[in-house]
Amino acid sequence: MKLIMLGSGGFVPTDQAQTACYFLPEHNILLDGGTGLYRIHQYMQQVTALDVYLSHTHGDHTTGLHYLFGSYFKKLANDATDRPVDISFIEDRSRQANQLLNSTRIHVTQAMLANLKDQFPYPLDWRILEPAEALPGGGTLRYFAFDPAREEVGFRLEWPGHSLAYITDTIASPQAPYIDQIAGVELLLHDCNLTDEKAQLCQTINHSSTSAVAQVAAQAGVKRLCLIHFNPMGWDVADDLPAARKIFPATEIGHDGMEIEF
Repeated sequence: MKLIMLGSGGFVPTDQAQTACYFLPEHNILLDGGTGLYRIHQYMQQVTALDVYLSHTHGDHTTGLHYLFGSYFKKLANDATDRPVDISFIEDRSRQANQLLNSTRIHVTQAMLANLKDQFPYPLDWRILEPAEALPGGGTLRYFAFDPAREEVGFRLEWPGHSLAYITDTIASPQAPYIDQIAGVELLLHDCNLTDEKAQLCQTINHSSTSAVAQVAAQAGVKRLCLIHFNPMGWDVADDLPAARKIFPATEIGHDGMEIEF
């Protein structure tokens, strides 16, 4: 199974990284809808509605929902190489794109719903997350809170022979309460917004630093760790990679366009 990083950054997009958006093309599943969503038309295997699972309501994880109509339209237009681009073509593809937009399922917690529906006045299909969501291909998605006082959630997705955890906007530590939820997954995508040098800021901005994330991966017994959600201030977590690999050797740094088989 493949995961494609449409956006690997955090906070605001940069020349190097759009914000959080991760695509599973086999099942048309998106984890978060940051600015990287604009790229999805390049990777959709079929023209069909998406299932979007949102970890929280921050703009760097949701702004891309505004791009859904345009993304569907581009995919439909690019696939239609046998038709002239005239008024009837534009009208037909716009109608189809609107149908797909209406069918797009946005999965959120109850706490997120009120904020988001007001921000996105489109006819999207809003769904409240179930404790165990059935996924195409016999898979299951489970969500879990990091802190009951906050809205952010993490995800664990499992299919026969494949498993993935997605953790963002939280503070990593060897005692993190979510470690049991991600135990043993094949691939862990984890927020790494801060270098070890800036680790003292974690509590202030609710993000994670490099070595602490590696400790979480080691504690959880995951197979692979990919660092994501980097800070746009230019603090380069690559400088910490040797130290992180001493803690958890199978550590790598994510980037836009990266494709991972898991």
